Formats: sequence, structure tokens, C-alpha cells
Amino acid sequence: MNAARRMSIVVAASLAGAVLAGCGTSVDEMIMNPGTKDEIIAKLITDDVAKRDIMTRLAANNDTKKEMAETLLGDVSIKAMALDKLTSDAAQRTEIIKKLLADPASRGEVIAALTGDENGRKELQEMLKKPLPKKDTTKK
Repeated sequence: MNAARRMSIVVAASLAGAVLAGCGTSVDEMIMNPGTKDEIIAKLITDDVAKRDIMTRLAANNDTKKEMAETLLGDVSIKAMALDKLTSDAAQRTEIIKKLLADPASRGEVIAALTGDENGRKELQEMLKKPLPKKDTTKK
């Protein structure tokens, strides 16, 4: 009787495990449900390690990196921060100036900004009095 009892406990436990395993929802089903998807995202974002893992994976792919950049640049505060970072880098600053001067509308805005400000106008007038720097005509 003791052996039968043990066997019935093992069978009952096995059946309970099988029933419980069948009741679980798949990850796909959880993600398709907006309520559980939001809950999963909220829990992942609050976990620092998970958040870093997500950002690392998103930044590893050029397409998702560009998508993140487009999304982030839609935020005015992020645009201001990006502009500050870009203009503080001397190499980037030169490229920004080249782009601004290459576009006629932007060039007009730069000229208007320089001539519209009294201090900028004076500085510009002083610079215009000086001869243009000679271009290096020797080829290397």
C-alpha cells in the first residue's frame, strides 16, 4: 500500500505539473496583449541591467540606431543637447559651417545674423578690411 501511495503521489504531481505547464502563456502571446506588453516594458525599463542590455542591442544595429536618433531628435531638449555637443567639437563645427554656407537659405541666415548684431557687424567690418588669405597653389 505504501508503494501504491507513493506512486499515486508521483502521478498526481506529474499531472499537476503538466497542467500548470500547459496554462502558461507564450512570450508572443504576452507581447501581443497591450496590457502585458506595457507591464513587461515597464519592468525592463526599471531594471538598470535590462535597460543597458536593451540600449546596447538597439545601438548595435545601424538601422535601429538611426531610428532611435530620429525619435530622440524629435525632442527639443535632445536637439539642443546634440547641437551643443556638435558645436563644441572643433572638427564638427567646421563641417557645420561648411554645410550652412553651402545652402543659400542658411548662408543668408548666417549673413543676417552677422550683420544684425552690432558686435558681430563690427567684427565683420574689421575682417573685411583685411586682404583675403592667399590660397596655397602649390600641389603636394
